[in-house]
Amino acid sequence: MKLSFLQLNINADNYWNLLTPFLAKNDFDIINLQETTGNGTICGNVNSKRDVFDELTKLLNSRYNGEQAIAQRFASSPTAYMGNATFYKKSFTLHEKKIITLVNNPTALPADLTDFGITGRNLLHLTLNREGKSFSVLNMHGAWAPKSTEHPHQTAQGKLLTNYLETVPAPFIFSGDLNLNPQQPLIHTLSSLARNLISEHTVDTTLNPRLHSAKVLFPPGVVVDYIFVSKDIEVNSFAVLEEDLSDHLALTATLTV
Repeated sequence: MKLSFLQLNINADNYWNLLTPFLAKNDFDIINLQETTGNGTICGNVNSKRDVFDELTKLLNSRYNGEQAIAQRFASSPTAYMGNATFYKKSFTLHEKKIITLVNNPTALPADLTDFGITGRNLLHLTLNREGKSFSVLNMHGAWAPKSTEHPHQTAQGKLLTNYLETVPAPFIFSGDLNLNPQQPLIHTLSSLARNLISEHTVDTTLNPRLHSAKVLFPPGVVVDYIFVSKDIEVNSFAVLEEDLSDHLALTATLTV
């Protein structure tokens, strides 16, 4: 079974007028997104004017089903949140949905938050079926740190992640914004469990130099976004899209599961 896959941290609705036409005109089988937000979410550079997941669900409804995992609530609004979302073509059947908590922070965080390392984090795990074939799609937004080198709270989160990933049967696709560069211990561990398409294709940045606010990073940029696939999956193609969709660059792959 061949399928097309998209990975992107959308940065809430900051680039809504760039993102939505792209999603509407393209035809990926599975889409993993991070930083979906609720209406009134204010945090860092986010000031969300809509419920991103609800609006994307309406936009994509004719072709896709969607699932979301809310990781953190914010005090700026009763409807404020940040999470991960996966959309999949209606030709797939959802067999099971799991949300694995990696960092739990039950406090609604303030709009003037500066320590983003304390925000809740989770792993969205969907088991999908098509053509009699079952496989897993995992979606994660990793804990933030001031630099893309591994900090203790990221190591602790990573241990929970790898322990869980070791229980997931192949075939699986795992992607996300992990907020870590490829030289870090967690990325090395993940690369021993699955194929790291970023490393295989020697990608040098997944941040968008035209839109990202941290201009000090460019050049050369930083890799923080990844697609991993279990070793039984054939990779037919992989690309980093240069199209302006977010302050991160989109990753795409065509895979045979």
